[in-house]
Amino acid sequence: MAWKRSLQSWLYESSMEPPKANLEALRLQLHDALQQCEGPMCERLHWRIDAACTAQHLWLLRGEIFQLVSREFCQQEAALRINALLPAFSSRLPERMLTRV
Repeated sequence: MAWKRSLQSWLYESSMEPPKANLEALRLQLHDALQQCEGPMCERLHWRIDAACTAQHLWLLRGEIFQLVSREFCQQEAALRINALLPAFSSRLPERMLTRV
């Protein structure tokens, strides 16, 4: 039963999502995290950032951003870029979803 309450809580919190127009600032920060990355995988990820319709969808893209940046540079640089996104998402997602790399 605990998983049902957790799922209901997550669904309720996601239904309280701010309007899509407010997601533009988050999108810009995710695009900035991909600075100096090139290639088809990067282009695809930029497209997915633009297509995301909630803050949660954007937050879930951070794993792919981490992989791409770590391939282009190093894991330390990728971790710095991903962790720099935390303040932007802190007011839009439940605290339990926000974890550092």
